[in-house]
Amino acid sequence: MKPFLFVAAAVFLPFLTTPAFAQLRGEDAIVRPARLEQSPEIDGRLDEPVWGEIEPLTDFWQYEPENGEPGTEKTEVRIGYDSHFLYFGIRAFDNEPEQVIARTFERDANVDNDDSFTIAIDARNDNRTAIFFGTNLLGTKLDVQYNDAGAYNKSWDAIWYAKGHIDESGYTLEVAIPFFALRFMPADVVEMGLHIGRIIRRKSETVAWPYINRDYELDQVSEYGRMVGLENIERGVDLEIKPYGIAGYNETRAESGGEADAGLDVKWGVTSNLTSDLTVNPDFAQVESDALQINLTRFNLFYPEKRDFFLESADLFQFGLPARAEVFFSRRIGLRGGIEVPIYGGARAYGMVGQTNIGLMTMQTRPSGSFDSENFSVARIKQNVLGRSYFGGIVTSRKGEATFEDTTLGGDFMLLFENNLKINGSLAKSNRPGVTSGNWMGNLSARQDRDLYDWVVSYDDIGPNFEPGIGFIARPNQRNLTSNFHYNPRPGWRGVRQLTFGFRYDRIENYSGFLETQSFRPGFMAVFQTEDWLMTLYRDGFEGVPHAFQIAPGVVIPAGEYKNRQLTAVFQSNYARRLGVEVTYVGGSFYGGDIHSADVEVVFKPAPQLHLTTRVELDDVAVPSGSFQSWITMLQAAYFFSPSLSTRVAAQYSSLYEDSIFNFRLRWIYTPGSEMWLVYDEGRRFGTLLPSLEDRALIFKVVHNFHF
Repeated sequence: MKPFLFVAAAVFLPFLTTPAFAQLRGEDAIVRPARLEQSPEIDGRLDEPVWGEIEPLTDFWQYEPENGEPGTEKTEVRIGYDSHFLYFGIRAFDNEPEQVIARTFERDANVDNDDSFTIAIDARNDNRTAIFFGTNLLGTKLDVQYNDAGAYNKSWDAIWYAKGHIDESGYTLEVAIPFFALRFMPADVVEMGLHIGRIIRRKSETVAWPYINRDYELDQVSEYGRMVGLENIERGVDLEIKPYGIAGYNETRAESGGEADAGLDVKWGVTSNLTSDLTVNPDFAQVESDALQINLTRFNLFYPEKRDFFLESADLFQFGLPARAEVFFSRRIGLRGGIEVPIYGGARAYGMVGQTNIGLMTMQTRPSGSFDSENFSVARIKQNVLGRSYFGGIVTSRKGEATFEDTTLGGDFMLLFENNLKINGSLAKSNRPGVTSGNWMGNLSARQDRDLYDWVVSYDDIGPNFEPGIGFIARPNQRNLTSNFHYNPRPGWRGVRQLTFGFRYDRIENYSGFLETQSFRPGFMAVFQTEDWLMTLYRDGFEGVPHAFQIAPGVVIPAGEYKNRQLTAVFQSNYARRLGVEVTYVGGSFYGGDIHSADVEVVFKPAPQLHLTTRVELDDVAVPSGSFQSWITMLQAAYFFSPSLSTRVAAQYSSLYEDSIFNFRLRWIYTPGSEMWLVYDEGRRFGTLLPSLEDRALIFKVVHNFHF
């Protein structure tokens, strides 16, 4: 083929191709589960007569790589129920059962790196929200709460059951989901949305019931099929009481000693749509350490929340620009400059009343050292309108320490249209004592995501004095205009799944009209049929620095104007293989000098039970005021005795400040919802005249779930 014809085929073929088969979509796809007189034993084998009496779902269609074509391997899913459980009996036929991949053991890990199934249920039948259950041949569990607006909550852990079994025809799975985990709307006959997906890992193939066009994400709730005819089902009391006990030893530079403590979490499903939580003396000893970071900018670094209590339903409380300007940032509660501040307790209520989503939370910290006792409260509301859109508001309050006292109020909206066009905006005002101007934040954006193209246009305005007391602001005092566009053809070339050509433009001024940042970033990305991908990006950037800032000890960027032109290249292999690699390189001009950075991550799985990870980040920076070389390394080894018993060892080291962190965790889920932890943490700083030990802790913790 001549070159220009070859390129023309790549550009125009995506507009001309259509699926070769007719499929049922969304509400046209209906399944009626069978009422069971006898409950099956969940052992992974479909050898009980009850399964043979149920008509299976068999019309599974490819999402990737050949959207709309039948799956290359046959799939059968049988669905039954009784008063308390929803059951799935899954037969995954495979012509090469010895090639089935099952290496993921860890709770809440991404099972899509294996041959796996996902069951997503819109229990409220609102076409907006869903609960996702994923499992593999090993019976590993992944459960997620999410919605069509793109919010995910992986920290939510339900009580459910899954087992797998392999045989000469492929493999089988049995799944039992209790109805109390689904929070459905009570009715004589209950209807729910349903989506079932299968990944055939070695073929990089995903099939689904019902069929979903690639213009929509697989998790788009509004595209689910219907599960109808559920009668006489019970949610139960839906009350969880989770006491914990903890014992251990702590040591810092200043003091050391043993400790013993206890606390209590209570979760009550007040109604099918409204949940209340109570926590007394909460503890987060099992939470893993933050990743070490090097800051080569003049802006605040963002560290994500990792504490389970704050993660559940976190999407409801989210307001603003994620990781950039958040009105509610839960790490402000119980943490101060990386130091843990003990919490007396707190309460929370969240869920739906009619078509209104509400979230209420209040937490009270204890006085600790130089820190006063503080109260942190937030109220959030979202009113559902127009199918999948909402209008909302938020109020946050921080009281108890004069320096940080604040009340912030805000309103926001999101309009989500059928063609994946989303328009959203927000406006908020903080109210710190003595601050009367520059304390506003606003943003407005429009975006559309399609398989062939996507685009975003947004404008953000963050005042110099906008400081929400329970918020996070990475870069205050800015007016930011951003636009980007990507064209994503599927050329049909051998080995290539999809290409992306695009650009991003940013212009940021401060409130004085001073241009701080302007950049244009054209880029290219190729995704291969193996699900490896390669990306290149060029940044032609301008930086106006109003005030000098330090990027390393003794290395200062003076105020001035700079041209930063850099090339970025990234390659990532498919992490489903035993050996997975991601390599990133950034190089070019940097504040009047040069920068060369490399980031390499290697994940090796020599056996399903053993996962080894190493990551090295290297920065070589030379600017007029000085130069430095920095490296951060992370080593991690995880061993999984079973999906319920695992151990993990991790070590991190940063050469720039000579910090090190060591962490050991042993986790045993001895019954669903109940677990034991043994944790050892140690932090050190070398190269100082002070003792190298920063802190050390050995903790044993037990949490038991009493469910009623």
